[in-house]
Order: sequence, then C-alpha cells, then structure tokens
Amino acid sequence: MPTRYRAGVIGRTGRGDYGHGLDRVYLEMDEIDLVAVADDNPTGLAEAGRRLGVARLYLDYREMLAKERFDIVSVAPRWVAPHHEMVLAVAEAGACVFLEKPIARTLAEADAMIVACERAGVTMGIAHQGRMHATTHYAKRLLADGTIGTILSAQMRGKEDTRGGGEDLMVLGTHMFDTLRFLLGTNPRWAFAAVTTADGRLVTKADAVDGPEEMGWITGDRVHALYGFEDGTTATFESRRNQTDAGGRFGLQVFGTQGILSVYQSSQEIRIYGAPFWRPDRTAPVQNVTAEALAALPADQQRMHANASYTDVQMMANRTIVRDILRAREEGRRPLNSGHDGRWALEMIHGVYASHLQACRIALPLADRAHPLE
Repeated sequence: MPTRYRAGVIGRTGRGDYGHGLDRVYLEMDEIDLVAVADDNPTGLAEAGRRLGVARLYLDYREMLAKERFDIVSVAPRWVAPHHEMVLAVAEAGACVFLEKPIARTLAEADAMIVACERAGVTMGIAHQGRMHATTHYAKRLLADGTIGTILSAQMRGKEDTRGGGEDLMVLGTHMFDTLRFLLGTNPRWAFAAVTTADGRLVTKADAVDGPEEMGWITGDRVHALYGFEDGTTATFESRRNQTDAGGRFGLQVFGTQGILSVYQSSQEIRIYGAPFWRPDRTAPVQNVTAEALAALPADQQRMHANASYTDVQMMANRTIVRDILRAREEGRRPLNSGHDGRWALEMIHGVYASHLQACRIALPLADRAHPLE
C-alpha cells in the first residue's frame, strides 16, 4: 500500500455545494494529501481553499483533472445532474471516486458511470454512510446469527417533511434502501407501488416535475411501495408529505419471528425489541445494539465515539468509505459501498414509478434504463 495518497475535490457552490463532508473528509486522514479543489463559483472556490487549506484552485474541474495527479477525487455536489459527467471525467483521469448520494438521475447514467470506472480500473464508493457504521455491521451479524429469529419483513419511512412523497423517495429513500440491502445481504426482485397526490388521486406522467437539487423527474405527495427480496423477505417504504413530527419516523424496522430490530438516526441508534410484535402494554427486553457495538471496539475508537456528535460519526463513516475505496482498488474488489450498491438504491426508487405507471408488480432490476417518468 502506498505511503501517501493524493486527493482532489469537485464542488459547486450554490448548486449542490460540497455534500455532507465530502470535502473535509481528507483533513483528518494522515495518509492523504488534499492537493486541489475545483468549483465554478469564484467566491465559493476561494472559501473552499481557505476552509481546506488548499492553494491549487480551479474554476474548471476538467482543467484540474488534466493538470493534477490524483488517487481519489470527491465528486461532492449534493445536486445530482452533474454526477454523471463528473464521474466519467474522474475515471478517465485514472482516479477513484467518492460520490455524494444519490448516484445519478437515471439508471442509464448509473450504468455508464459504473462501466467507465471498471474500464479505467478505478473504484467508486457512494456516500451512504449508514452501512459503514460499526453499529450497522454489528447489527448485520446479529441478524445473521438469528438474534431476532427468521426475518419476515421490514418497514421503512422517509422523513415525511415538506419533501415528503417523491422528493423524499429520492433524497432520503436512497439511504433506507441501501441500509436495508446491507442488513439483509440480499437484493429485491420485484416492486409493487402506488403514488398519489395529497387528496388521494393516482398520479400520471403529466404530474411529473423536474425535481429540486437537479435530481431529475419526481412526482407524488404520497408513496407506498412493497418490495420482495430474493430470500422471501418483504419490505415496505412509505412517505407522506407534511406529516407532524415526521423526522422522528425516518428509519427502518426489521421484523423477525423472535424480535424487532429498529434502525434510526442514520444507523447511529439501533435497538432490538425482544418480542416478535410491538405491544406497549407488555414488557419485553430491549437490547441496545449501539452500546454493545461500541463497547466491542478497541479502546481508542471507543474514546473517539464517547463524545462524538452526529456529524462527527458521519465523518468517521466518510473516512471509512474513502479508505475502503482505496483498498478495494489495490485488492481488486468492489468497495463495501460500491457504485453497484448505489445503483440498486436507484433501482428501488425508479421501481416505484415503473410499477405505479404500469399498475402491476414489476421485476427488478428494471429492463428499461430510462427514467420511468420521462
């Protein structure tokens, strides 16, 4: 393994900015030198240079990629439209990619990005931090060991705030779908869904709008989806716009024959309720999976987590993703949070619209790689 790596960052101030810490991730990584930043906003570029302590600043990311040598580049904009062309350019330059979620606007774009990285011999990881926490890996082992018995089903909800419905599906559903796939260790094989307006009317393509944050076509105030997985497990995802105290429901629950695993706070708060159904009038043991997972860590990592904020833990996950991307390239494997995983989340999102518009259960992965709402 090389002693040091060279990293670059692509941001877009005012149009997706720098994502959730995809620029700052390198500042606490001793093995990585952050050497250059690109941003087409002059003011934002100057601020990024100051914030990150970087002197090599570029208004054109293509010029940066042509003049600098990188081992990894953060494609950081939260807005989705430029992900496709930026990733293709980084892959062509021979650098690995750390990409903000969601992966792309369409499955065709995601396909092209994955092919470009594989042809160039570079690896791409997605900023789905939930699957990278020590708590999530510990929970996955508990599920595999049968701690909640045979897994029967799962329930997922978005934040259900002003973005509820189609926007919630794209912005936050992507996290839920990725975390669930990781925990179950299996892929969905079909989707069956309904998308409606606030008054219950079934949406049509005429209701589709080009979503905020350049995320592509979205529609619907209410989304209800059912998925079937390879092992027979079923899962639902629901989001309704403008719900009271909606953020507290953002998470997932996995139901087994002997217990219920709950995952909240972007996988930072995981518990097991020791009964196969929730009955508030009956007592059942509650297992603090998060506390157990952290207690099993080496002492230095326990100290890191002891007083860590939500953002601190998210940045720990970002650093884990970056290190795994680089190791994966050297070891000739996919990263733990690969482009293939990011594409599966998008399959589940677009499967909702495809099923709704065809009014039937639809197979995953989708045969048509264009956006269903186009």
